[in-house]
Amino acid sequence: METTLSSLCVSGLILILVPFGFSTSPIKRGRLSYPSSSSICPTDHSVPIADRIACHVAKQNVTDHYSTPVERIVQLYSRASTGHVQIMKTGLDALGQDGSAYARLVLESDNFGRIKIKREKTNRYICLSKKGDLVIRVKKQKFAAMRRCIFKEEMTGDGYFQYRSVRYPQWYIGFSKGGRPRHGSKSAKRAIYRHFTIRNTPDRRRHTRREARIKRIIKWLRKRLRKA
Repeated sequence: METTLSSLCVSGLILILVPFGFSTSPIKRGRLSYPSSSSICPTDHSVPIADRIACHVAKQNVTDHYSTPVERIVQLYSRASTGHVQIMKTGLDALGQDGSAYARLVLESDNFGRIKIKREKTNRYICLSKKGDLVIRVKKQKFAAMRRCIFKEEMTGDGYFQYRSVRYPQWYIGFSKGGRPRHGSKSAKRAIYRHFTIRNTPDRRRHTRREARIKRIIKWLRKRLRKA
């Protein structure tokens, strides 16, 4: 009887120690060890489901450098300024006209629910500085981190889109009624500053040589009629 009890105690001790000594989960017990974008979350059922879910959630917060980013060419219409967000060489505002080349923006996916915003055919990105100001940063390297330029796209109950900073979750992209960039904290306080509507970009019509020639002829005829 004593032998049986001792063997049961040893077996119970082994069962208790095995999960702690031989766990294959990337998230360690007691201290979280978040995986990188290149690591693979375990699918083995021997790993606790809570650890598997935590691994998947942690991977969504890491920039994915191995997948080709999905790009959407859009226009961001500001609810406050009633204009489109436009990126220029010296800065940005929300006074762009419909179809303006400066207002053609690219929403570039970074990971699930996370995007970067830049102007079409450029490397100029919208970013939030450590002081909370909206600024423009130029991406000089292909795999540059650009952590201050990553935003989480959220949709409100009214159907508007808002963009929360991943680096500073308490700040948002926002513009005043005059179209000027607002501080991240002020955009968080007033919803109208951070509300946007996504609009499609108008197609750029390519003029043929024949159309260009007709335009030159019409222009020449108008000059002749004015002189007459």
